[in-house]
Amino acid sequence: MTRRLIIGLGGAVGLLLGGASPALAQSLSGGEAKILPLVGSVAGGVAFGLLFAILFGPTRGVERDLSGRLGVYADAATADRGFFGKIPLLRAFSRRAENMARDRGVFSMIETALEQANVPVRPGEAITIAIGTSLAIGLIVLLVTGNPIMALVVAVVALAVAGAAVQRVAARERNRFEDQLPDTLNLISTSLRAGYSLLQAVEAVGSEASDPTGREFQRAITETRLGRSPVDSLKMVADRMESKDFDWAVLAINIQREVGGNLAEVLQTAAETMVERNRLRREMKALTAEGRISGIVLGGLPIFLFMFLYATNKEYLEPLLTTFPGMIALAGGALGLFLGVLWLKKIVTVDI
Repeated sequence: MTRRLIIGLGGAVGLLLGGASPALAQSLSGGEAKILPLVGSVAGGVAFGLLFAILFGPTRGVERDLSGRLGVYADAATADRGFFGKIPLLRAFSRRAENMARDRGVFSMIETALEQANVPVRPGEAITIAIGTSLAIGLIVLLVTGNPIMALVVAVVALAVAGAAVQRVAARERNRFEDQLPDTLNLISTSLRAGYSLLQAVEAVGSEASDPTGREFQRAITETRLGRSPVDSLKMVADRMESKDFDWAVLAINIQREVGGNLAEVLQTAAETMVERNRLRREMKALTAEGRISGIVLGGLPIFLFMFLYATNKEYLEPLLTTFPGMIALAGGALGLFLGVLWLKKIVTVDI
């Protein structure tokens, strides 16, 4: 503010000098009397423009800059940013979707899946994108086929596929985290043996490990710098990635901090145990591969057969789509297919 006043006073002085230049010119003679009024007028105009811009133009003071930086960490209700924040309709729909998800108890599940999949959107924005995309696909099918039932089915399937895609990516990130966990614990143990503190060892993992481990440990470091204890930050990583193995490792770290002991040796033993468990898990996955492939084939065959018959011989399926008994039979078949897929999945899933 002081700097603005000094510059403004300088502009005012320049403006007064520019206005007084004609009076000074009267005391001069010859060529100087002709040039001085022109220079004074130009200087006065520039000074007036600078004075107006400084006193009334937009500024970015320290308070405004600080509020802008802290606005990144503000709640979505007070700081709407990005594409959804610029469009009122999308912003209102996104907030409404978040409130409905929170009322139905699925908000945390959606938020966790998005965090695990590393999708940089809020749950309300993800719901808005999924619903909007499915409605657009359903509208396209309606315009092409003219069948509202088919359009509705395709829209529902598109919505389910969007949710399944996010869950699939999240599951892949969780599996990668589990596969990297033994190396992560070995790196922490080696760092502790080299004389590093726990926080320094976590920083080493965050800077050297690949994603998603490096990303999650960098987030834990950030949370620790903001005031959370290192153990609580690592506990949040275990909860976010739904890793029981890492939860046990964090529990060992917490016990060691309370009662003492050789933490490096404990983590080394835990890493060796996890390596053996991963080996056994891969063996079980190979042994159940035939059952999983059979479940995929048996579950997808009726769907592809229905789509093939609908495209090649639609009249053959008319009773299923136009009559009430046919719709009941179609719904019963879909329910039986769903239960059969769940049964097969339960058979071939082995918890280790």
